[in-house]
Amino acid sequence: MARVLGLDDPPAKLRTELQNALRVCDEAVVLPSAVRSSESGAFKNIVFRLSGTDTDLNPDIFSPAWFSGVSAVMVPENIAEQVVRDPRKRAQVLSKLRECIPSEMANSDLQVGPELDGDSDDRDKTGWIAGFDSGSCCVGLYSARQSRSPEPGCFGMNRVHSAYYLVCKAGGGVAAQTFHSRLTASLRNGKTLDECFAAGGSPGPQALRRVSIAAQRMRKRILAEAATAFGFVALDTISDNAAAPAAPHRGCIPTIDVTYNCLRKVEGASRSTWQYSAGCVDVQCSQGLMTSSNLAEGFVAFTSTTDEFRVQVRNEAYNVVPFVTARLKNNRDVVTNMAEQHRQAVAKGRTESPHPDAAFVTERFSWKSKEIAGAEDVAARMEPLALWGTHDSEGFLANWGRELGVSRCKVIRMAPEIVCVAAMEPAKLRACVKKVQEAGKR
Repeated sequence: MARVLGLDDPPAKLRTELQNALRVCDEAVVLPSAVRSSESGAFKNIVFRLSGTDTDLNPDIFSPAWFSGVSAVMVPENIAEQVVRDPRKRAQVLSKLRECIPSEMANSDLQVGPELDGDSDDRDKTGWIAGFDSGSCCVGLYSARQSRSPEPGCFGMNRVHSAYYLVCKAGGGVAAQTFHSRLTASLRNGKTLDECFAAGGSPGPQALRRVSIAAQRMRKRILAEAATAFGFVALDTISDNAAAPAAPHRGCIPTIDVTYNCLRKVEGASRSTWQYSAGCVDVQCSQGLMTSSNLAEGFVAFTSTTDEFRVQVRNEAYNVVPFVTARLKNNRDVVTNMAEQHRQAVAKGRTESPHPDAAFVTERFSWKSKEIAGAEDVAARMEPLALWGTHDSEGFLANWGRELGVSRCKVIRMAPEIVCVAAMEPAKLRACVKKVQEAGKR
């Protein structure tokens, strides 16, 4: 039976699911807010130690969102507030973001992200499009009240400052999807992890190298596009060394860059061991540290006691910190409730959104829904599911900060100001639109 450990006793159901999914030679450490998704079946906030030499590894423990994460770059206060404090500029930027960031949720024929296969130098063979690859993606400006000294080294002079960050959450797109399908096929054919990533194996060592940076490259390019939409021309960018020679491009240099759903080989282990961080941030694969709250609250970042973004985290959970928050409602229930709310609004002749926090959502968020023939206006009004309360707020810091090694860190809570988010998935959107249209015909 596989070892299932935890900072606290994991729920009996989750423990059983883990023991059924793992082999005797494997181990899982359960973090706070750990869960198995009712939607995808993927594990969240659990770190796995997997044998690299044993067969029969169940590929269902892996999420298709390989090496996803969040990148953030600091924006000078005086530049950011020129947009934030002007309602007209705020509306203009929201519209620009909606139009300039491609999304697979708005175009079913679109594929974003680099290809998994590269040339002999690990560079792309062709150009690619940067954009949203799932319904959980977002990019935009976030504000924070950050306690720090006026200048480095001014101890005892800390005070609260206004701070602004351009933040992007996105995955690896085509590279991640291809990597997942190849790894799943190899594991189902009886290959070990070592064989999968050995020279000549499938996916192979080059695929692991390329997928490990695919999402980072995507986020850097999206941040650069968003900076252009905001008019933040002073943000530093750098050339993408992995881009195809015929299709060069640049991306923002992030202040914080964290990765979850990452897979790496453990150095110094007594036997071949691979670590997979499911829905949690592997500090060794990240620059700085961030975790998420729900969409309306934003993100939580950490700095050292001297206000540095490079933080050292040491804990008994292999130096991993939770990222994903607990799901409160499944998508089916949220879609049903939202469609009913919109249906009732249409039936009463109301033109404003029935969302309980409509003014906040309209002011700070934009999204581009898939166009549905004959119902473009109805589809455009349908908010992304995350804005209807699918996930809980961050809830582990108060009780588990010391055990996770972040109790001495300063906390920065980043709230959304001007953010473009991925729209609802087309299939769910069609179901909502159909229900609302039926109300309009009565």
